[in-house]
Amino acid sequence: MDTNAATETMMIPATRKRKLWKKKDPNRATTSSIVSFCGSTFFSRSIGELIASYFTLFLTDFMLLRPEMIVVLMLVTRIIDAFTDPIAGAIVDITHSPWGKSRPYVLFGSFPLAIFTVLLFTVPNFSLMGRLVYVYVIYIGYGLAQTIFSVPLATLGMSITADPTERKNIYTISGFMGSFGTAIPGAVPIIFQYVATSHSAQETAYFLIGMVIGAGTLIFGISAFFTMKEKTVSLSQVKKEKVKLRKNVKALLLNRPLICTFFSSVAISLRSMGFGAMIYFFKETMNNYALATFIGIGSSIPSYLFMLAVPFLAKRFSPRNLCIAGYAFAGFMYLLFFFSGYSSIFWVAFFFIVSGIPSGMISTCATIIVADSVDYMEWRTGVRSEGLVWSINGLKTKAASTLSGVWLPIGLGFVGYHVAQANSEFIIQSDATKQGLFYLVALAPLAGSVLAIVPLLFDNFFGKNRERIFAELEERRKKAIEEEKALEASIDPELAAEGVGAEGAVTETAENTTETIAEDVIDAPVAEQSVEALSADEQPADEQPTNEETNSDK
Repeated sequence: MDTNAATETMMIPATRKRKLWKKKDPNRATTSSIVSFCGSTFFSRSIGELIASYFTLFLTDFMLLRPEMIVVLMLVTRIIDAFTDPIAGAIVDITHSPWGKSRPYVLFGSFPLAIFTVLLFTVPNFSLMGRLVYVYVIYIGYGLAQTIFSVPLATLGMSITADPTERKNIYTISGFMGSFGTAIPGAVPIIFQYVATSHSAQETAYFLIGMVIGAGTLIFGISAFFTMKEKTVSLSQVKKEKVKLRKNVKALLLNRPLICTFFSSVAISLRSMGFGAMIYFFKETMNNYALATFIGIGSSIPSYLFMLAVPFLAKRFSPRNLCIAGYAFAGFMYLLFFFSGYSSIFWVAFFFIVSGIPSGMISTCATIIVADSVDYMEWRTGVRSEGLVWSINGLKTKAASTLSGVWLPIGLGFVGYHVAQANSEFIIQSDATKQGLFYLVALAPLAGSVLAIVPLLFDNFFGKNRERIFAELEERRKKAIEEEKALEASIDPELAAEGVGAEGAVTETAENTTETIAEDVIDAPVAEQSVEALSADEQPADEQPTNEETNSDK
């Protein structure tokens, strides 16, 4: 007995040693794959910020294109860009290669993206028409290369781990890295103010910044191919069913939160004209490039703090009401800015910084509304389609981006901004144009903030109604689980003997039942569906909210 006890005692350290040196779970992401994904996100956001903030300035002051030319350019390129993402996603889904679905496109897409990024900020020695054609070719090529690279990268980022918690952490880290990536373009005003003060030096600075971002994109694109492995099976491989377009379209038309958020985002694109005009305002009216960077840094810090406060604020206020409050606050600050003028640098910086405080909160809450709209659509119609909802959300972003790219050159033409005829000297704008630039940065965001509130007022998915819908949906899901268990228990044992598993039979029966119910709910009149609180007047008397409930729906 003592010998056996001694043997047991001696085996304990060996067992602990084996646990200490156990291999990492192969379904989790490696450190190198996380670094590659975050690095690719960093440079992808950098080039996006550079184009959003300074590309129009580059076209007017260095490519010498007139505002009306830029309007047509933005419309044509953005319309093309609106259709490329879904096409690229469909191509990725049907791809079957030894390297997976997404990795080949990330690798081969990084090369043209790096090249087009550099060419996009290169000024050729052409005539005006030659430069215009050059910009069309390069900008469209850049958009296609960006789609080929970014869509597979996003898909690959979802599949490098099978752990949902780890996936959430990876996207959190990549989101912060993407925010830091915007710091590279943010240095442009400081470079122009203190380093590259001549026109030719600023042209060279644009080229060098494009080189840095293009090289970083290429390096991390190659690294992503070799380090990021697809470890999860796509939904299309697991769920073998055909999506009926007619049914999904009907369900989308009844998704009120999604529709309201869509039009709100389109309206807020008007505010982007003011953001794009900021660099012109600080350059021409304030005669200080660097203020754009300092004010941008000053407004981003409180904006990130408010973004982190959303989980705590959402316990008391609905995301819809937080968006309305954020837009109202920003609009009020721009109204005060308009009346205060721009004679004092302090007040200019103050209103720009304070008005940007709710930006992070608004962006986060808008995303929450879109995510919650999937549950609303399931409650209203019986159809749950996350992919289609997020595709519409992507279309919303494309539409807002298209309008944002059009408003700014229209605004510049309206205030009489003059483009230099030679590519060697700066042109001095008139006092009326400088005053007009102030109107763009003050009144355009004010109008955009007010218009963005209007569609959200028609969204009734908040407060007690929101809680009621979630509770009803949860009850339906529990009932469906109980029914599925009952069906599983009633399966004929002879089916299992013939090779038809109970799980497959139950799943097929449940899917057919759910599909039939969904089609019946959609095709049925609204009066026959579950009672929806479209407004307080439409509810029965016993369902009218009390004053206490109304006050709680903040």
